[in-house]
Amino acid sequence: MPLRIAICDDDVKQCTLLQSWLAQWEQMHAISLIVISYQSTEQFLFHYDNHPCDLLLLDIEMNGTSGMHLARQLRKKNDMLPIIFITGFSAYMQEGYDVDALHYLLKPVQQEKLFAALDKFLAHQKDSRQILLPCTDATIRICEDDILYCEAFGKKTQVTCINSASYCCNLGISQLADQLSRAFILCHRSYLVHLGHIYIIRKTELILDNGQTLPLSRRLYDLVNRTFIAYYKERSL
Repeated sequence: MPLRIAICDDDVKQCTLLQSWLAQWEQMHAISLIVISYQSTEQFLFHYDNHPCDLLLLDIEMNGTSGMHLARQLRKKNDMLPIIFITGFSAYMQEGYDVDALHYLLKPVQQEKLFAALDKFLAHQKDSRQILLPCTDATIRICEDDILYCEAFGKKTQVTCINSASYCCNLGISQLADQLSRAFILCHRSYLVHLGHIYIIRKTELILDNGQTLPLSRRLYDLVNRTFIAYYKERSL
């Protein structure tokens, strides 16, 4: 499946240059890309729901709504789309951290620095198993490793992720469990947890990396504890 990369920049020459470099990077890695350019944040948002992307190269200073405002809009909707910011001012870097930007590129953009940022993105994509969550208004692609836990609510499941993102999925918890890898385990009839995000296991509860507590069924304690230990032993080999 090709990777979809969006460029949002009102500088036509900059867009053309980035497209050229992306074509070179595509050949270097023998992968397939679909690259779409937008000249404004408004244009990007208008098309985004029907034309989602895997990565956004986003200029900050643009006519109309700024790139930073667009990033904040996405994060407000719990959309963790990877963003590489492009800017002429290093002063924006702190704001980039606030919206969890993948990387910053200062103008004039250097090809080797763009390629390094793209390599970082690609490595993360390869290391992370992706799943599709059918939600009420959209189907959301999400990285398994970003999921902290899943909680059953009748025939639906609330999926809670790192960075406090949360999605209501139109699948029962058993159906969702069938789609997830062995990194997930049932710790209670209503909870699936990612083993990689467990910090402490107690007799009746789990404490996650972020300090949150989940219930642990007494009958499942031994299984969860054994699986947790085996999970980390396997990863250390």
